[in-house]
Amino acid sequence: MKRSNVVVGIVALGVALVAAACGNAATVAPTADTGPLTVWLMNGSAPDAVISALNTEFQAAHPGVTVNVELQQWGGISDKTNTALSTQSPPDVLEMGNTLVSGFASAGGLADLTSKQSSLGGGTWLQSLKEAGTLDGKLYGVPYYAGDRVVVYNKDLFARAGISAPPANRDELIADGQKLMTANASVPGFSALYLPGKDWYAIFSWVFDSGGNIATKSGTKWAGTLEDSAAQSALSWVKDMRSKVGTAPGDGDETKDDSVFESGKAAMVIEAGWHYGVIAKDKPELKDKLGVFPIPGASAAAPVFLGGSNLGIAAKSKHQGLALDYIKLLAGSKYQTQLAVQGGVIPNSTTLLNLHASDPVLSVADAAAARSWFVPNSPNWASVESNNILQDMLAKIFTGRASVADATKAADQALADKLNQ
Repeated sequence: MKRSNVVVGIVALGVALVAAACGNAATVAPTADTGPLTVWLMNGSAPDAVISALNTEFQAAHPGVTVNVELQQWGGISDKTNTALSTQSPPDVLEMGNTLVSGFASAGGLADLTSKQSSLGGGTWLQSLKEAGTLDGKLYGVPYYAGDRVVVYNKDLFARAGISAPPANRDELIADGQKLMTANASVPGFSALYLPGKDWYAIFSWVFDSGGNIATKSGTKWAGTLEDSAAQSALSWVKDMRSKVGTAPGDGDETKDDSVFESGKAAMVIEAGWHYGVIAKDKPELKDKLGVFPIPGASAAAPVFLGGSNLGIAAKSKHQGLALDYIKLLAGSKYQTQLAVQGGVIPNSTTLLNLHASDPVLSVADAAAARSWFVPNSPNWASVESNNILQDMLAKIFTGRASVADATKAADQALADKLNQ
């Protein structure tokens, strides 16, 4: 949704924090401050009403200091943020996609907030968002909000296949998938579960559910871990499962999931929770037939990739005390509750995961967020993604161009090369 720039008057009564060099980034130390404060938030991340209410409360506590909330677009935000953080007048508070935090921190652009973690509510943060904001044991990004993946399914197709409830584990996923394939054998190209081979965000939920990982760090060196038995076992299972319950291309990506599902050629797709609404809007006749359930793991729901945003303070900010107070409000339970209720996002705390209890979609996404996984927290992770290392590995496996053993071995070498640059 479109957001408009918000400018409110606010004043500092207390103390502020200033940057002091320490390692790769600044720490914060108290000093007097009179503002102004510049806040970068991403367009569409929070409803206008939530930010307006927060600014009103902040103004009451800090009368007189100007706060400028400047809305940013996701396109090109990494380069724009890197440039801004290198100047002498960067934004004081900034929202960052959670996979970007480590890069900004490694470059020295963010203040070290480790000593402030308790006062910010760190004891109940969602684990993956906390990991995303942490580099080498230090906190640079405060969890803001999250989103994850669920399985969207067609209730009518399930009923016609004699399935009364969605699968709760991997074995049931295959059993139900085979029933759906049989019941829809006359539909050309039908998939019980439409799962393209390159959809690594979905597929790696089973890798982590099996105890696998992407890469681990020992000392200063990263090593790929896809050759480990847990990861190989999971990928072998996915290969077998895909062959039994779907016809999605082994070298395809997830960009066609919605259209395939809407056409009636799939009974299930794994998508971010908000795709439920997209499908219902694209195909209104499906609205009452849609349901969601967690990605089934070996014995319960599999962990999910937790996307979302973190909040940081620029190392060169001259108003770090005000910035910290602002983040305390935005990341605190009052405004996290408003974000969840009004914005439909997953809040940053495990104590708030019941806010959507009556919502059949968001309640499933919230519950799934309690068990999550995240990518290796390296400033070089962007290079892994841009080189499609995981996607290419999966495509080789699921098209038969390489064995699981050979594909994971090559991917581990590529991961080590990129993460240790």
